[in-house]
Amino acid sequence: MKIMKQVLKEGKIVLKIETLDDLWHLYNTVSTNDIVISKTSRRVRIGDENSRKQESTRKTMVLKLKVEDVSFHNFSNRVRIKGVILEGPDDLVNIGSYHTINIETGDTLTIIKEHWPKFVLDRLKEATKSQIRPICLIVTIEDGTAELFLAADSGIQETVRIRMSISRKRGDQKSYDATMRDFFADTLLALQSQLEQYEFGLIVIAGPGFVKDHFKEFLIGAKIKDLPPVVVESTNSIGVPGAKEILYRGVISRAVTELKVETETRLVETLIEHISKDNGLGAYGNDEVFNAVQYGAVEELLITDKRLREGEENERRWMDSLIRNTEKTRGSFHIVSTEHPAGDQLQRLGGIGAILRFKIIQ
Repeated sequence: MKIMKQVLKEGKIVLKIETLDDLWHLYNTVSTNDIVISKTSRRVRIGDENSRKQESTRKTMVLKLKVEDVSFHNFSNRVRIKGVILEGPDDLVNIGSYHTINIETGDTLTIIKEHWPKFVLDRLKEATKSQIRPICLIVTIEDGTAELFLAADSGIQETVRIRMSISRKRGDQKSYDATMRDFFADTLLALQSQLEQYEFGLIVIAGPGFVKDHFKEFLIGAKIKDLPPVVVESTNSIGVPGAKEILYRGVISRAVTELKVETETRLVETLIEHISKDNGLGAYGNDEVFNAVQYGAVEELLITDKRLREGEENERRWMDSLIRNTEKTRGSFHIVSTEHPAGDQLQRLGGIGAILRFKIIQ
């Protein structure tokens, strides 16, 4: 992400979206009642209103919207911003009508807020530090089945699934070896397709048996140019459960720069462990967390992206104050994505929690 212009006195920031993770950061930046200005396209009717020969055509234009809804479409890699048109070409749009702007990588937009919370500014600053944040490709594999996943700031996303019938005729090792080579070749093609689309910091090959080790040998033997580091890990299963197991065990963070989703998972698990033990080092809900912040006891403050995004303006200001006071007492703040299981767990606890450095005695 690149900040092209920033005029906080006017509440204005101009952003250029450069990577897949930038879309996730944008989704958590734009809120209801914000003003967004961007180039977009809109279907309009050309010709005399009373004529039967009116034609419908799509025109490119710059529109200014008052935001009513923001959605993140991770499978189509775009953020959709819906709102009421405030400004646009008079001959092409009706002021006050609705429009949805689709933001994709490479797009530039202007965001105007009445108040820019510190945690939002910090998020944008962090996003600009690593314009190409490494993402990991997880390949879960066993005989005849392979599934490829992207692991990034926004969680895990399945991209490709490969299935093939493997010859298991007793005593016919040649047939088995031949079908496994075909299976590995198909999986390699799918993997190469992902390498062409994304810049990976790591490839993790995982599964319960020895197929993962054999596939690594096959992959290395293919001598792909600029192949990222490849590690092999044992898991109890393949598919989504196997990919989640990789995240929970911290495999990625030991091999490449720690991904945010792993950090969030570990923090939420630590919070829940403290709560279950009732040792006074875990707080959740508005009252408990606010009280802990007042005592300067918070070491890690956790708030879900959903809680931050969907709160009313006065609630967002309250949370912003909470974050600032936490950081004043050397505590850390984390936005936890609800796109992975740990984020869902925190959301069920009210969307806010804290790991404390000491027990509060009242």
